[in-house]
Amino acid sequence: GHLVQFRSLPVRSLLNRVASRRGLRFAWAINPYRGCEFACRYCYARYTHEFMELRDPADFERKIFAKDNAAWLLRQELRQVRPGEEIAIGTATDPYQPIERRLRITQSILAVLAAQRGLTIGIVTKSGLIARDLRYLCEIAHSNELTILMTITTPDAALARLLEPRAPRPDIRFATVRRLREAGLRVGVMCRSEERRVGKECRSRW
Repeated sequence: GHLVQFRSLPVRSLLNRVASRRGLRFAWAINPYRGCEFACRYCYARYTHEFMELRDPADFERKIFAKDNAAWLLRQELRQVRPGEEIAIGTATDPYQPIERRLRITQSILAVLAAQRGLTIGIVTKSGLIARDLRYLCEIAHSNELTILMTITTPDAALARLLEPRAPRPDIRFATVRRLREAGLRVGVMCRSEERRVGKECRSRW
């Protein structure tokens, strides 16, 4: 409905080593998709489409690439992860953007992780779709350290629609946080704000 094109993307690797001078806590990153339908105005990852010769900033939200053979690749690559190294899912694009309902790439990744032990895993999303995979999340948390972060930029639905035109409403995200917490999972809210007031509202609510 938004002139979005979906393409298959052959990749040699799914698990990417993180090299950063900012002291990020995670050592590995997984992004099941390139590009993101949520069209967040503040997204820092839009430039990554330039590596594919797509230089129009709007291409990031209109041309979505789904990575092939994600689960198979992850099974092969997990042997590279050393004890104590964290794997972060959704560092550049949302792993639960709308196309995930049909393709289920993120779900296939969680199924692989659910069979592992002793990993440290983080997931960042704006979508209530993550609750669909509650079974896998609970299995992962049973034998690994799992942290889920729901990004809620603002509780103001009108402002959210301006900043994140096609992301789920804030109330849906709050409800998802509640549902995940009731399931016994470790869940937090990540606030991003142009105004200090918005950040205070998020902190006071949770």
